[in-house]
Amino acid sequence: MTIRRTGEEEYENEEEAFTLRVHHHGRFNEAKNEYIGGEVTYFDWVCIDFLSLLNLDVIAKDLGYRLPLSYYWKEYGENVEYEQEVEDAAMEDCVDPTSYWDQSFEIPEMASEDRDGSESDMHLSEGELNSVDGSEEERRHTPWVRKSYPEFNAETDLKDPKFQVGQVFASADLFRKAVRAHALKQRRAVVFEKNDPNRIKVGCKSENCGWQIFASILSEDHRTFKVKTYTPLHTCAMVFKNGFVNSNMLGRKYVNQWRVNPDWNFDGFAQQLRDDYSVDASLWQYYRARKHAKKLIEGTVKEQYARIWDYCAKLRRMNPGSTTQVKCSLDGDIPVFQRIYICLAALRKGWLEGCRRIIGLDGCFIKGQHRGQLLTAVGVDPNNQMYPIAYAVVETENRETWQWFLELLQVDLNINNSHGIAWITDKQKGLIDAIADLFPNSEHRFCVKHLHNNFKVYHKGLLLKQTLWGAATAATEQRFAQKIAYMREISASAYEWMTEKDPRHWSRAFFNEFPKCDMLCNNYCEGFNSAILEARDKPIITLLEMIRNYLMKRMAKKRVEVDKWHHLVGPKVFKFIEKVKLETSGCHSDFCGNNIFQVRNFEQDQFVVDIQNRTCACRRWQLVGILCVHAMCVIMTSNMDPIQFVDDCYKMDRYKLAYDPVIYGLNGPSMWPQTGHTPIRCPEFKKQRGRHRKARKLQFDEVRQDGTTRLRKNYVLIHCRRCGQRGDNDQTDAEPSAQSKILSLPSPPAPTPTTAPKPKKKRG
Repeated sequence: MTIRRTGEEEYENEEEAFTLRVHHHGRFNEAKNEYIGGEVTYFDWVCIDFLSLLNLDVIAKDLGYRLPLSYYWKEYGENVEYEQEVEDAAMEDCVDPTSYWDQSFEIPEMASEDRDGSESDMHLSEGELNSVDGSEEERRHTPWVRKSYPEFNAETDLKDPKFQVGQVFASADLFRKAVRAHALKQRRAVVFEKNDPNRIKVGCKSENCGWQIFASILSEDHRTFKVKTYTPLHTCAMVFKNGFVNSNMLGRKYVNQWRVNPDWNFDGFAQQLRDDYSVDASLWQYYRARKHAKKLIEGTVKEQYARIWDYCAKLRRMNPGSTTQVKCSLDGDIPVFQRIYICLAALRKGWLEGCRRIIGLDGCFIKGQHRGQLLTAVGVDPNNQMYPIAYAVVETENRETWQWFLELLQVDLNINNSHGIAWITDKQKGLIDAIADLFPNSEHRFCVKHLHNNFKVYHKGLLLKQTLWGAATAATEQRFAQKIAYMREISASAYEWMTEKDPRHWSRAFFNEFPKCDMLCNNYCEGFNSAILEARDKPIITLLEMIRNYLMKRMAKKRVEVDKWHHLVGPKVFKFIEKVKLETSGCHSDFCGNNIFQVRNFEQDQFVVDIQNRTCACRRWQLVGILCVHAMCVIMTSNMDPIQFVDDCYKMDRYKLAYDPVIYGLNGPSMWPQTGHTPIRCPEFKKQRGRHRKARKLQFDEVRQDGTTRLRKNYVLIHCRRCGQRGDNDQTDAEPSAQSKILSLPSPPAPTPTTAPKPKKKRG
C-alpha cells in the first residue's frame, strides 16, 4: 500500500489528512521491486488518527477482497518492504507474501506509501476531487471517502455496452444482459465459461481470439458485480448466426413496437431484425417473440385473474357508485373465476336521465386463451346511437347466466315496474325465459334479422324474404294482415311457420308506443361488439380495461360533439327529418278543423293527422316520436318548424343529460390497493385440437367482405354420383343402389390387338 501526501492538495492541516493510493488486483515483481498490473484506487481525506491495519482490512473488504491479506508499504523513494509490525490482532493471521507471487493475479497483494514522503509525481484531477459526496465541511471531518466506481446504467448503456476494469453492475443478470447485448452489437459469438451467482467469466468461441471478461460479486452482503479482468480486443471474424437471438430476447427488444402497433406483421419484424443484427428470423420465432412481448405488455393470464379483487376495488374508488360483482366457485379454499359484472355509475345515471326505455341484450364470444361469453346491455341515446349500460364476462350463455346478469341490471336501473320498459334480443331460449321471469309485463322484441336467419333455413327465396320484412315493418294491423295473406299465396309452409310466431315480438303493428323507438334489429349491440373486437382476445383485466377506456373516451367525445350541433336535435335525427321532407312531394293535405288534417298520398291512400295530439293514422309518428311523411306534409303546408313537433327525447337537453356524467380514469396496476382477499385462480383451460378460430362463421348466403370475386355455391342441390339421390354424397351414402354397384364395377381389360405374321415369299 502506498501512502503519499499530495503537495498541491488543499488540505488545511497536512498533519491530519492526506490521500491514500491503493494498488491492487495485480502482482509484485521481486526482481524489479515493483507492482505490476492491476488497478489503482484513491481514497481522499484520510485521517492519520484513524488509519491502522484494521482500517486497511476494512478498505480491502470494500474493494471486494476476503481476509486474511498481505500488505506492502513504501516510503517515497525507498524500496517496498513487507509490514512486520503488528498493531492489532488482524495482522497476526497474515501469511508470507511470497506465497502469492507465483499464483494467479486474482489473489491480491496491496502496497502503500508512507505519508512522510516528498512531493508526489501523481496528482488527483479536479473531477475526481469534485466527485466526493457531501459538502466541503463534511469531507474535512470524514476519516476517508470510498472511491466511486464507474456504474453501468441499464437504461442508456444497454444499447451499446462498453466495458472497463472496475466497472460495477447492479446485479449478475444485468451483467449477463450487457454481455449478450455486446455480442449482438459487435456480431461476435461468445460463451459463458463460468456462470454462477458469485462469478461470471465470458470468453470468445473462437480459439484464436483473446477477448474475455471476468466479473465477480463485490461483497458477500450485496449483489453488486464488478469487472475484475477485461481483454477488449476481438481478433475473430464476425458471425451472423447468434444463439442469443432467441424469441425471449426479441420479445424484450421489440416490446415497444408491439405496444404501439399490435398488428406488426412478420415482414416488418424480419426486416427490422436484419437491419439491427443481420440475422434472418423464422415465422415461428416471430410468433414466439410476439407472444412473449404480449406477456410483457399485458401480464400473464394467471397474474390478471389474481388481481381481479384489486381492480374492482380501484374501479369503485375512482368511480363512486359503480357496481362490480364477482362470482367464483371454490376449489377447497381457493376461489376459481366464473363471472364478473360491471355497471359504471356514469352510464347508469346517463341512461336514467337522458335515454329512452328500450334496452338491447346480446352476447358475444371471448376469443382469448380462456374462453367465455361477454354479455352486454345497450340502450339508445337521443341521437339514435348506441348507449352501453352494463357488461359482464360469464362462462357460457344460458338461462342461469342471463338471469344473474338481469337481476343485477334490474337493481342498478331501479326497474320496479316492468310495464315501462322494452327489450330487444335474439331468440336465445335462456334469455327469453329469464326476461319472462323477471319482467313479465315488459315488451320483448325479437331481432328480425335473426328471425329471418331461422326462416330461410327452410324457406328460401327473395320474394319470401321481402314479404317477411314487409310484415315486420307494417305499422298497422291492416297492413300486417295484407302481407301475411300474400305470404300464404306464395308458400303455405312459410305461412304456417310465420303464424306460429307471436307478431307482438317482431312486427311494428303490435309494438307499444311509449318507448318512441320502432327498432326491429339489435344492431346497437352488434355495433358495440364490433367496437370492442380487439379487446375480446385479451386477458381478463386487459379486456375489462379496454372496454372501460373505450367507454370513457366515447363519453368525453360526445360531450364535445354536442357543442357543435346546429339544431335542437342531433345530426342523425335532423338528417332523417330532411329525408322525410323529400318524400312529401307526393302528398296533399286538406284542413278539416280543430287542428285535424286529411292527407292523401300518391298511392291514393288517406290518413288523418292530428297536430295537437301528435298522431297519425299510419302510427309512424306515435311509434318513433318524429314526424311521418303525412304529418310532415301538414307541417310544411302550414309553414311551421318541424323540429318543434319532434318528441323531447331527441332534444339537445336530453342528450347533455345522457353524456354529462364522467367516467374517471384509473392508475396503473402498481398503484391499485391491496384488498388482501385470496387471489382468484383462472378457470381450467382445455386446449382444443387445431388452431383457434377467431373469424366469425359466415351464413351460407353471406358474401365475404374481403374483395372476393366469386360467390359460394348457395342454393345448389348436390346429387350423389353413386345413388343419384339429391342431397347425398359418397360419404353419407350408406347403401348404394344395385345400378350404382354395377356402374362402379371395374371394366374388363381391353384385348390387346395381335397381328398375323406375313407369309414368306417363295424364291424362284
